[in-house]
Amino acid sequence: MTVLIVTGTGTGVGKTAVTAALAALARDRGGEVAVVKPAQTGLAHGEPGSDTDEVRRLTGLTDLHELARFPAALSPEAAARSAGLPPLDLHEAAGYLAKLARSRDLVLVEGAGGLLVRYGPAGGTLAGLAGWLAAPVLLVTEPGLG
Repeated sequence: MTVLIVTGTGTGVGKTAVTAALAALARDRGGEVAVVKPAQTGLAHGEPGSDTDEVRRLTGLTDLHELARFPAALSPEAAARSAGLPPLDLHEAAGYLAKLARSRDLVLVEGAGGLLVRYGPAGGTLAGLAGWLAAPVLLVTEPGLG
């Protein structure tokens, strides 16, 4: 099973572009690639412009999965709460990802916000998800000094 968690130091740092580049590279090398966005925030259901839409536009990839979507541009936990919806269950997401990875060469998981952004009231984060899956983490940052 090969799962790679793509996260960042925050929003707008280029996680989607990096995810798309990795997906295109793996596919061009003959790999079966899936991209998963566990929680898309800031868009209502059916509204265009999601991160998976952007990956599709950049790569032509169609093996794309969005597990939850919340309209408010907040952390997944806060966005779910503000919409009156249940938060994404990261344990269930881990099972989904493990199953998906059994039939793919690579599963790229693009997080929302940063590595320690909360996905639910129990404090689940992408760091925890990576630990459950024994998956490496790629941290995307903005260029700058320091």
